[in-house]
Amino acid sequence: MSSPPAPEEAPHSVVDDVVVKRTERPHPLTPLIRGWVVLLALLIGLSREVLSWFTEGTQLPPLPLIVGVVVGLTAAAAAIGFVSWMVTRFVIDDDELRIETGIVYHRSQRVAFDKVASIDVVQPLVGRVFGLAELVIDIGSDERIKLRYLTRARAYNLRDYLLSRARGHQAVIAEEPDPGLHLSDLNDDDRMVLRIPPDRLLVAAVTSNEFIGLVGMVAVTVTAVWLLSPYLGGVVVVLALAISAASAVGGFIIRRITGQFNFTLSTRAAGLRISRGLADLTSQSLPARRIQFVRLTQSLLWRPLGWYRVEIDVIGFGLHNQEGTRSDISSVLVPVADLEQLRTVLALLWPEADFTRIRLDPAPRRARWLHPITGPFLAFGYDDLLVVSRHGWLERRWDLVPHARIQSVVISQDPVSARLGIADLSFHTAGTRFSADARGLDISHVRQHQDRLISLAQSNRPDVTESPAPPEGPDEAPPVQ
Repeated sequence: MSSPPAPEEAPHSVVDDVVVKRTERPHPLTPLIRGWVVLLALLIGLSREVLSWFTEGTQLPPLPLIVGVVVGLTAAAAAIGFVSWMVTRFVIDDDELRIETGIVYHRSQRVAFDKVASIDVVQPLVGRVFGLAELVIDIGSDERIKLRYLTRARAYNLRDYLLSRARGHQAVIAEEPDPGLHLSDLNDDDRMVLRIPPDRLLVAAVTSNEFIGLVGMVAVTVTAVWLLSPYLGGVVVVLALAISAASAVGGFIIRRITGQFNFTLSTRAAGLRISRGLADLTSQSLPARRIQFVRLTQSLLWRPLGWYRVEIDVIGFGLHNQEGTRSDISSVLVPVADLEQLRTVLALLWPEADFTRIRLDPAPRRARWLHPITGPFLAFGYDDLLVVSRHGWLERRWDLVPHARIQSVVISQDPVSARLGIADLSFHTAGTRFSADARGLDISHVRQHQDRLISLAQSNRPDVTESPAPPEGPDEAPPVQ
């Protein structure tokens, strides 16, 4: 494992009565790590192209040409990474957090400590081999500050320091030793709440609606090609298609399992901490107060098992859902959980709320003219803390929004729904990932609902969705398995 680079200059020097601070560069192996990522992407793309060439019967280009292109692109990526490393410097000390970047245009970004919302440590596979990690700093906007790459110990120490300063505490940057290779990010101050075993991830993957749809599409395609094989080139085409289909199905399962492998949810003073991943380990910090919205989903085959998937909308997470399979920050709070585990997790976010106690009123029967399939499953209700709406048939969905996160309530009605005497309510929050609504409501009650929801939103600020208090000790409560 590589040691951190030696300081380039004294921590502080004085020139003409001006204090000049020592700046740091990312680890010198950063260009190598970034070049390896490009090489891996090229190899994956090239393998797909080769498979398509075999399937279509196209003649392969000369091997030296292929190797030359791959080596050239990898070298170019490494060179760009080296230049980027040379011009990237940062300062994290008692006074400031400052990042300086730019090749043609120099950019110096200074961030106040109290603007740091959360910090995540991402360790890609190659980075883990060399003991390196990426620091991702969320400042509550779509832009996320990234430091690639630091030594693993340095990344963890800077993360804990910045989170302490963000909460208004005075702290010093610790010099803890490298924690080494671990499957989760837990220490003595954490209380482990939930851990999902790999066998449950596997069952959840093969019983998800996405997997069922993928298998169904593959089965139909292979059957059609088999029946038409005399006109398409015989058994070779069917075999190539079957191999490609098996690769797609297997890849889906592998991504689901490796992306959420050893999923661990814990609590600490800074809020929630999620660690996940087999090849790439991601440690995600999540202050509960920034969660705007929770969505529960349940596939068709999950209903007999009583399983749910939990997704969240967080201020600053202007990201598409990546299904929890990549090392980027994901909107998935829990990939699969039963009702007991679900209640435990939601109690960490909203200690006084319980969505299961809220009575949901179904949509009137005339709403089925606009929603012929999902109409029987539409429902809506709320109490003094939460708004809950239910949707879906093949995939059942519950949207949970705290009143204190609602910024506006909009009534929507088109000419057809006006004729039927129904309308929709939409609840707008500060998040960008999801939109919550209640469909097919009786128009005679919609205006009353809107006025009541606005009143509750105003009366519940700031609200009960504060971060849970830190536990007194790591053994305060047993984890939910």
